[in-house]
Amino acid sequence: MNSEEKKVNSFWLRVALFFARVVTGASMIGLGLRLFIGGGWGAWNSIGVVLPTTYPRGPIGNIFLNFWGNVYVIQLLIWAAVAVGLALVFGAFLRLASYGGILIMLSLYLAVIPPASVIFNQHTIYILILAILAISKAGEIAGIDSFIARPLEQKYPVLRYFLG
Repeated sequence: MNSEEKKVNSFWLRVALFFARVVTGASMIGLGLRLFIGGGWGAWNSIGVVLPTTYPRGPIGNIFLNFWGNVYVIQLLIWAAVAVGLALVFGAFLRLASYGGILIMLSLYLAVIPPASVIFNQHTIYILILAILAISKAGEIAGIDSFIARPLEQKYPVLRYFLG
């Protein structure tokens, strides 16, 4: 592969990462807004989680069941999803946002994994995409991190784990 082909491949990889970041961010914002507009826990089934019913639950399903109806927990989920989504869309603190998104999706996944659900579902896809975004420095592709990451990382090296 010559240098021209490498440039073209690099360009399209960056375009794909940019769109993956923006679409995933918009989807996270949508998750938070659906829960907010739908009235919180009442909208839970609309996002594919059927936890408080008679369906079997995953290993931490009972923990989630204890949180069912708690207004503080649903508000935390709503605004965490919106904050992660906004950070992804704007490419700001992308790794931190990806870690937060992975935590949200992993929690939702563990609440309903077999026998209530299949092994691979939308949560596992989100986890995979967010992990790819976290390791690829996708925030530096037309994002706020492209402006703030290098100066902040030079001044505070520990921030390299959160920016990019």
